[in-house]
Amino acid sequence: MSTPFPFTTVATAIAFSPYTEANLHESARIANMLDANLVLIHVGAETSQKLEQLTLLISQTEIENEKVKIEFREGNPVTSILNSCSENNVSLLIAGAMKKENLLKFYTGSIARKLCRKAKCSILLLTDRSVIRNQCEEIVVSGDNHKKTKDTIRTANYFGKLLGAKHITIVDEIDPKISGNQADDDEQLAATAKKRKELKCKEDERILAIEKELEKDGSLAINHKCIFGKAGYTIGHYAAANRADLLVMNSPDSKLGIIDRVFTHDLEYVLSDLPCCLMIVNRNGKSIA
Repeated sequence: MSTPFPFTTVATAIAFSPYTEANLHESARIANMLDANLVLIHVGAETSQKLEQLTLLISQTEIENEKVKIEFREGNPVTSILNSCSENNVSLLIAGAMKKENLLKFYTGSIARKLCRKAKCSILLLTDRSVIRNQCEEIVVSGDNHKKTKDTIRTANYFGKLLGAKHITIVDEIDPKISGNQADDDEQLAATAKKRKELKCKEDERILAIEKELEKDGSLAINHKCIFGKAGYTIGHYAAANRADLLVMNSPDSKLGIIDRVFTHDLEYVLSDLPCCLMIVNRNGKSIA
């Protein structure tokens, strides 16, 4: 069976920060696992010193030189990175991110989170970066009732196997409002409980069907949880409580803006307080084989 999502070109932004070496090593490692080319994007003037430093850092990674492309761009960081991704047909953009944003950054937006909101390719936010590889063992993936979800779960499984993960949990967040939030007496309480049970059974059947299809890809050890709660907040809390190494979610259906941070979109809950590394799967109009 063909790979569920062919990541042929990986890109990462290089800022010459204290995290540069670890970010480059992790990106090169992932590109190697995917057998993909690697594009290094630096937003800033090209100098012989920067080029020399990058060339040295690349030589210390496992990736072959001919698979690496270095790009220097000037202008707005987010626009420059996104333009480079588009022009190089990047399928996975890797960026470093702090786990928690302060209130000001949440509303104005850090570069990594702006990329998440606007990127047309899949994106991987690294909260844990190390020159010595950190083991990825536990993956949590969204089981949202959405047309993108099946492909996102397949991609999480494929990516997890490459990373050497041991287990994947599909978390299906069910909006409590669907079953009725208020119960003023015992009769209403019983009716609400019955409706929740019916909803959970229906969602269990849907997720089990996805798990069955996943067996064709060679599934990791897998289980699922159906949880009543606010979308985004619930899965983020679950990933944190269960010490997940990677959280995988669908890309938003449209670009997220300031209004989504005031009236919080499900992805914004996760972006404001990252429980772990985050992968947002964006098929970009491509179908999964």
